[in-house]
Amino acid sequence: MNVNLFGATGLVGGYLLKECLANEAVEAVTVFIRKPLPLQHAKLKQVITDFDSLATVAHEIKADVIFNCLGTTIKVAGSEAAQYQIDCLYPVKVAQLAAQNGVQCMVNVSSVGASLSGNFYLKTKAEMEKGVAEAIGKKAYFLRPSFLVGERTDFRFWEKVGIFSFVAINPLLIGGLKKFRSINAQDVAKAMLTIAIQQPEGSIFEYENIQQFVD
Repeated sequence: MNVNLFGATGLVGGYLLKECLANEAVEAVTVFIRKPLPLQHAKLKQVITDFDSLATVAHEIKADVIFNCLGTTIKVAGSEAAQYQIDCLYPVKVAQLAAQNGVQCMVNVSSVGASLSGNFYLKTKAEMEKGVAEAIGKKAYFLRPSFLVGERTDFRFWEKVGIFSFVAINPLLIGGLKKFRSINAQDVAKAMLTIAIQQPEGSIFEYENIQQFVD
């Protein structure tokens, strides 16, 4: 299986890259990044990409599976418009270019609560899902995790406190609230790869569904 990975420098994307390189089912991994990764591997190809001009690398966006781990925050992006571009417009454009090249499967990180009637962030994710699904078809998959736990490079004290709090209340979130449980980012990455390999029925995967695909 040959895969394309967008968002390889992010939390989930970083774990997913490692999973892909270690998995025998994956023969080749092409990552689309702004700056080169300090990593060499026989399976790995790096495509330096201007995401505002994705059409210039359209010929490279072809694989058995596209992984979309693109995402940011308003704080990092600088504005809602910039965040919307990264979280929605870029993935939808990738899906459209991939579809033109015959790609039929795309696995995406979205967010719990994604809704066209939600707040800015949740609406952004819902619009990403809608645009990608329209381009790719029935094998467009969306994982909707809640708070992601993992080794971030820019942790601050209160973020660590927040993670501890989220993990601590997980057992209290039962029934319909299970989908809001925090989840390990590496587990999300593992589930993405398993879903790409198995290509199951359905398109939306929340906490319990994601856990079912973790080895």
